[in-house]
Amino acid sequence: MRNLPPLMLAVAIGCGGGGTATTSPPPARAPISIATTPTDHQLAALVPAALTAGAPGLDAAIASYFERAATKRAYLQTDKPLYQPGETVWFRADLRATGTLQAGPPVATTIQLVSPRGAIVTTKRVLAQHGVARNDLPLADTLEGGEYKLVLRADDGTTDERTLIVNTYQAPRLQKTLELLRKAYGAGDPVAAAVEIKQATGEPFANRALTAIVTIDDAEVQRLTLTTDRAGHATARFTLPTTMARGDGLLTILAEDGGVTESIQKRIPIVMTSLQLGLYPEGGDLIDGVPGRVYFMAKTLIGKPADVEGKVVDERGQTVAEFRSLHDGMGRFELTPATDRRYQVVITKPVGITARYDVPASKPGGCVLRSVDPTTPDVVRIAATCNTARHLEVVAVMRERRLGSGGFDVVAGQPTVVEIPVDPAVVGQGVARVTLFSASREPLAERLVYHRAGADLRVELTPDKPTYTPRDRVKLRVKTTDASGKPVAASVAVAVVDETVLAYADDKSARILARMYLEPELGATSADPIEEPNFYFSDKPEAAAAMDALLATRGYRRFEWRPITAALGGTP
Repeated sequence: MRNLPPLMLAVAIGCGGGGTATTSPPPARAPISIATTPTDHQLAALVPAALTAGAPGLDAAIASYFERAATKRAYLQTDKPLYQPGETVWFRADLRATGTLQAGPPVATTIQLVSPRGAIVTTKRVLAQHGVARNDLPLADTLEGGEYKLVLRADDGTTDERTLIVNTYQAPRLQKTLELLRKAYGAGDPVAAAVEIKQATGEPFANRALTAIVTIDDAEVQRLTLTTDRAGHATARFTLPTTMARGDGLLTILAEDGGVTESIQKRIPIVMTSLQLGLYPEGGDLIDGVPGRVYFMAKTLIGKPADVEGKVVDERGQTVAEFRSLHDGMGRFELTPATDRRYQVVITKPVGITARYDVPASKPGGCVLRSVDPTTPDVVRIAATCNTARHLEVVAVMRERRLGSGGFDVVAGQPTVVEIPVDPAVVGQGVARVTLFSASREPLAERLVYHRAGADLRVELTPDKPTYTPRDRVKLRVKTTDASGKPVAASVAVAVVDETVLAYADDKSARILARMYLEPELGATSADPIEEPNFYFSDKPEAAAAMDALLATRGYRRFEWRPITAALGGTP
């Protein structure tokens, strides 16, 4: 039996009695673009320079290195994130080679359920065949509630884990979501929060009264009455107090249905006088007199994303740039540093931030690397600008495989755009590491870019009838295609789960795209996770620019080419 395509998808279907099953495939992805400024569009319009053959021996050295250091990845999924004692956990694990995302030979795996105290509750041995291991774990009726971990260890060294909650609960009558429209607020700031409520069967909780309660530092400061619209949506708007002791804020929404009151809460991310702000010049360094971009990541003092606005000032107090975050406290601004000039970031929103943050000092010489919108899905496109004329080499690597490489010449102070051709049938999508080298193979600049975003497996479910009643037998037709609509073979996991349980759990852990394509490239762990990783693969208009900012901040790194360039006799 041949290997199926490596990308698997878990589909959750929520159908209450009399409800209508979802039959349409996911919406088509909008064209991917990271261009947000006039400079971005000007660079994207440049005619790319021709690439010459790459440096002799470099491609072979890259292939040899990754062949020796090959790794594997796994994705462990369960049928739902929340269980009651006595229920059964159904799980599936996909084990893949990092370079190809193809399955390997059969391998035995150990699956363990680990309690909140670290004790092993259950152990099961499962054989992975064609890259898939699947089985079930019954939960004891007497199992204590809490946050458990499902841990996978394969005999070939592949590992993964997933968090699940075990708790006794009453299934809610209403599906409720509450999202604050910004990631950080200061004293006196206006706050807006979007509310959506549906019945358990999916119908909107339309034209119904809600109560919003705002609590600051354990004291109620405001109580509002809201009314949902025909779609079950409402917006809670209020203003924070101008003085707060600790800034511990909580927003609670109450909804009454049939004499039962249900609630949903969100903590208000309030920033008092300071925050964490990381500043990352694109490619590695700012260069005197060369236009560059600086990416930033803002977090509260407890490590949560903080949306910010601000300006960049020089030592004379003159404003040279302004900015605002575009997602989860991340964004970027343009800066052409002058020689011997120093710059600082001043935060203007949230109000009350008194700290100033130094922009990394520019260097007198070097090159700036910049990501550019690709003209077709089959190229990686970048721009290079140096303060002196020189010959450069560019190399793109993705998941332990070389995408492409080549050489080109740049004119002093002028941006040069190059396109690295990539064979889509061989590589697929994922995070590419693009590096500029000097003629002597010295790494000059490097950054991560996402290649072929949106080239996802498409899954369409067609039920045998439009509606169902309790205990009806359901028959689903599953169709899988590529992004262009061409049918492809796939291994698909389908989990049928009560949608109210999914809404109640509010699980934002990485699904298969984020887990296999993104998290490993950025070193994400349970102790240092990516906030809502699935957002970057959504059809939100800002998802592409947010992915670009994530890769330029979380993916900011210094060069690790020593093992390869040293073997060639180049400068490490």
